[in-house]
Amino acid sequence: MIIKVNESPREISNTSSLQELINELQISTNGIAIAINNSVIKKEDWLSYSLQEDDNVLIIRSTQGG
Repeated sequence: MIIKVNESPREISNTSSLQELINELQISTNGIAIAINNSVIKKEDWLSYSLQEDDNVLIIRSTQGG
């Protein structure tokens, strides 16, 4: 199935959870937030959240600075 990750199309397996996507992308989970179709998904729900065809995934990394 095809989803968008930060506006870039990406093909994933039909049974992918959000946590599996994070693992596949090799993203450190420290300091990130994830929204799917404009709804923030809590970190504790990543493993159980199943991605669907055409989902729009936005991964936001916090930065330090002033």
